[in-house]
Amino acid sequence: MAKARKNFLIRFTLWLNFLFVALLLLAYIAPFVPPTILWIFVILGIIYPALLLVNILFVLFWIILLNKNFLYSFIAILVGFNTIQTHFQFNNQSSEPTDETVKIVSFNVKNLSNNNEKYADKEVRLAIQNYLDNQNANIICLQEFQTYPTKGVNTIKDFQGQLQKPYFAATPYLEKSRFKFVDLLLILSDFPILHTEELRHHGKIFALIADIKYHEDTLRVYNLHLESNHFGKNEYEIFYSPETTIDEQTTTQINSLVGKLARYSKIRNIQVNQVLENIAKSPYPMLICGDFNDTPGTYTYHKLAAGRTDAFVEKGKGYGNTYNGKLPAMRIDFILNDTIFKVNSFEIGHFEKSDHFPIMSTIKMSFK
Repeated sequence: MAKARKNFLIRFTLWLNFLFVALLLLAYIAPFVPPTILWIFVILGIIYPALLLVNILFVLFWIILLNKNFLYSFIAILVGFNTIQTHFQFNNQSSEPTDETVKIVSFNVKNLSNNNEKYADKEVRLAIQNYLDNQNANIICLQEFQTYPTKGVNTIKDFQGQLQKPYFAATPYLEKSRFKFVDLLLILSDFPILHTEELRHHGKIFALIADIKYHEDTLRVYNLHLESNHFGKNEYEIFYSPETTIDEQTTTQINSLVGKLARYSKIRNIQVNQVLENIAKSPYPMLICGDFNDTPGTYTYHKLAAGRTDAFVEKGKGYGNTYNGKLPAMRIDFILNDTIFKVNSFEIGHFEKSDHFPIMSTIKMSFK
């Protein structure tokens, strides 16, 4: 009887292992499937780190039992080695800066208040200003920059003055707003800005593009803030509540989360296509910075990173978590650059004044 029960548990565990191997393999396909065609793959791409961890645990389980079944998960993990590298880096070493090195910072500053209910938080604003000042960056791309122009609060001029950036490009998220404050995408630069463009979807900005003169050459910088998933407080509870149970309320929360992922991943799909159309017409090498609201396991990242260098993959370390909010750790902020440029360093700044961590990279600007 005991032997029969043991055999049943082994078979059950093996079939469970097969299920997670299949899910892991499907997660590798996720970046190639447009959400507008089959959005469910977005979820698999997002939960890839969890699927990877489960398969690692299966490998360890079978090895402890001295059972060759460990090969199923082991081989599945090896098949996705390139996917692992977009999430985890361990041995990268930074290079020394040179005269051709430019430092870029990208940071979603969450309204300069870190609280959507308490706007114009002076303490948070000053902390962010001081942090950025200490980075000595040449180009700064900010998402969710909020200013009160009628009150003279959080002005671009204030940031320009403290950060000593003579040039800027800015555009409001909404062309018309009923609020006193204005949310902006903002680029601050040490170098002259020759031309700007913006990309909108249904009237809302998601890309600010600036052509920047660097010595005798021109660089095109994309500051992106792709469509958010718009999770509300009620949906967030499922991730951090210690007493979450499967009941009617939880089912409603899960359905809401899944529905929003489906809806807004399709919008990001459309936005990415617009960005790629602009890139195809660009006469200049480029940097792509910003908050993608998608992870490296998704279609969004795959399309934007294709043919370009990911600064984290080149010089990052550890697990590339850039999110500081009430969702599981994930990398949704990126610096991508043309392959003619060399990445010297990459860092995720563990600065706690936003629901995102700032990211920064030094890049050797060689236009030859």
